[in-house]
Amino acid sequence: MRKALKAKFILFGDKEPLHDYSVIINKERIEKIIPNSEIDKSAYTVINLGDSVLMPGFVNAHIHLELNWVRKKLTSFNSFSSWLEQIINLKKQNNNREVITQSVQQSLKETINSGVTTIGQISSYSGLDFEEIVKSKIRTVYFFEIANSTISRINQHFFKNLRSLNKKSNGMFALKLFPHSIYSLDTVTLEEILTKGHNEKINLGIHLSESKDEVRLIQKKKNAFEDVIFPILERRPRIKIRGNSPLSYLHKLNKYKSNIVLVHMNNLLKEDLKILEKQKYPVVLCPRSNLFLNQKMADLNFFLNYEKTGIGTDGLSSNFSINFLDEIKFLYLHSKRFIKKNPEKIVLEKATLGGARALGIDKLVGTIEKNKKADLIAFRIKNNDPFMSVIDSNNNDLKLSIINGEIIKSQ
Repeated sequence: MRKALKAKFILFGDKEPLHDYSVIINKERIEKIIPNSEIDKSAYTVINLGDSVLMPGFVNAHIHLELNWVRKKLTSFNSFSSWLEQIINLKKQNNNREVITQSVQQSLKETINSGVTTIGQISSYSGLDFEEIVKSKIRTVYFFEIANSTISRINQHFFKNLRSLNKKSNGMFALKLFPHSIYSLDTVTLEEILTKGHNEKINLGIHLSESKDEVRLIQKKKNAFEDVIFPILERRPRIKIRGNSPLSYLHKLNKYKSNIVLVHMNNLLKEDLKILEKQKYPVVLCPRSNLFLNQKMADLNFFLNYEKTGIGTDGLSSNFSINFLDEIKFLYLHSKRFIKKNPEKIVLEKATLGGARALGIDKLVGTIEKNKKADLIAFRIKNNDPFMSVIDSNNNDLKLSIINGEIIKSQ
C-alpha cells in the first residue's frame, strides 16, 4: 500500500514551505503532494509525523567512511604537510580488515543518524567498505580512489564488478573514478585516468586546491610537497606541466571536458572562478575540514551562489565529527557574513539539492517532487521557522528517515 507522510511543514528547497500537507509515496518514488485534508485513510498507510518538518534527505557529498580509526592515532600538527605525513604513514601501517570494517560501520551509523540519505564515499581500501554500505541501504555515489601507489586497482576484479553494477544500478549506486589529487599522480597517469573515464562513460572527482602548498607546487615555487611529502612516497609523482593554479592545471588536462567533481577548492585565484563560471564544474565544500587542517575556508560568497555546490564532512582523519548536522550549523554561522537574506534556506539547499547536483544525481533526489526517488527525512519542530528548526536540530530530533521509499530509521 502507498504511504502518506503527514507533517506540519514540508520544505521545498529555498521556496516557501507547505503547511499541513502530505507526501504520497508509491514504492520507491514520490507520487504526489496533497493537503492533509484530502487523505483517504483507506487508500494509504498513513504516517502522521505531527509537529515535524519533512524535507529531502541530506546529501553528504564527500566522506571517507573507512578513516574513522585514524582519529585515535592522529597527533597534534601545525601544517597541512605535517598532517598529510601522518596520514600516509598511518595508512602504510594499517590494512587490518576488521578495523577498517568497524570504522565503516561506525561512520555509516553516525551518517544515517544525522539525516543523510546519500553519500559521496571515497573508497581507498579496494572495496572493504562496499558490503557495509550495501547493508546500510544508503544511496551511494562511490568514488574509486586512485593514486600512483594504487593505480593497479583499476585492473582488479572488484573494479570490473563495480562497472557491471554501475550499468545495472537502479539509482542506489553510481560509480565514479577518483584520482586522489594532482600531487599524488604523475601527469601522464592522471591523463590516462581522465581518458578511461571518458571512454567508459564514468565521471570523476578529485581533491583540489586544498592547501597553499598545492598551489605553490603547481606554480614551481618552494613547497612542502616536494620537501616533505614526496620523499616518503613509494614513487615520486612526475608532474610534467605546470600552471598558475591546480584548477588551471587540471583544466588543461581535461581535454574531454569531463564533469569532474572538485572537492575543497579553498585556495583559488580569480582566474579559477572564471574557469568555474565557464565550465560549471561541480564543487563540494568541506568547511570544517579546511580549518581543521590549518587552511582557510572556501570563498563562501562565491560558492553559496554557485549552483553546483554541495557540502561534505570529509572523514574523521580531518574533522572532529562526521555528523552532517554539525557541518550545517558551522556553515550557517559562517554564511551569515555573506548572505544577508535567509542564509538558512541557502545552506539547506546546498545540503540537499546542491549536493545532488554536485554528484550528478539531481534528477533522482535532492527535492520533493513528483516521480523523484523517495529519500526523505523529518525533524521535530524546535522553532517557529521550519528552516531554522532544521538548522537547530540534533540527532535526537530526527523522527524519520526514508531511503528509496523504505523506512530506515523512525522514532
